[in-house]
Amino acid sequence: MRRFVFAFAAAYLIFLSVVHADDSSNIKPLPPVTMQDGNVFAPMRFAVIGRYAYFDQNRIFTGASEDDPGFGKRRRTAHAGQLTLRAGLPAGFEVLATGTLWDKTVERENAKGATDESDVSGLGDIQLMVRYQLLSQKNGAPLSLAAGLGLEIPTGDCDNENSFGTQPYFGPFLQLGTGAWTPKATMSATRVFGRSRLDGQLMYVLGTEGEHHIEKGDQFLYNLGYGYALNSFLTAGLALNGIHQDKNTQELSPGVIGHDPNSGCDLIFLGPELSWNIKPWNTVLGLALPVSVYRDMEGSQPTEDYRLVAKIAVRF
Repeated sequence: MRRFVFAFAAAYLIFLSVVHADDSSNIKPLPPVTMQDGNVFAPMRFAVIGRYAYFDQNRIFTGASEDDPGFGKRRRTAHAGQLTLRAGLPAGFEVLATGTLWDKTVERENAKGATDESDVSGLGDIQLMVRYQLLSQKNGAPLSLAAGLGLEIPTGDCDNENSFGTQPYFGPFLQLGTGAWTPKATMSATRVFGRSRLDGQLMYVLGTEGEHHIEKGDQFLYNLGYGYALNSFLTAGLALNGIHQDKNTQELSPGVIGHDPNSGCDLIFLGPELSWNIKPWNTVLGLALPVSVYRDMEGSQPTEDYRLVAKIAVRF
């Protein structure tokens, strides 16, 4: 019965999309799934955006090689559900407010063979961002360019104590927040040509010290994507997502503050994206599967082979 209902709903959505399809001469590609594009909302335009991301880090890498020392962090999994409210403002500005619900688990083993599994779930830090439209293709520029400044507000719990090992508190991964006010800056660019589009985004996240001497390492994120409109309601694309993260700082043992030797990384993902426009509902559905093509871990850490990202955006 459930399969029938799901198949009927999917067929109905496809029917709606086809019936409301535009003339083929006006087909434009949809925005990417895993990055912000270079277009800022017009004044009094709004959207509610839901996003789900999942990864299962279960392969141990030391540097760029799969080299397992036999102890330490054995596995990390995370489910993240985000809700973003996006609003266009006058004079080329827009504002985004994002809340994230986390469910995270870490499995560990020490050199004596003792094991532990710890988890944390709940609301993470709230994020606010303001973006400004520097250039717009709609106004005759060769591309659309937007710059933004953001801030993560310390609303997530950061008091998760460690009962396994010498560290009094867990590091940033197994906390819902760090207790820090974390600034970030971003730049996004988009060029649409015919049924195709190119998108790129750079973001820098500046780690600052929070509660219990926890400081997440600075992050530099870089993204590049290509999308092609198969028809007026379906866009297929390919995206590259890169992450460089510095080492985290925390209390390694009571009274001893330093860098976690098993933190920090360089990761590159490459994967397909698919977006589906349901015009009668002003809704876009998106799905992406970033696959790991390069990883270089500081110390020994578990890593993932892929990530799963799903997105729904409702405009009004």
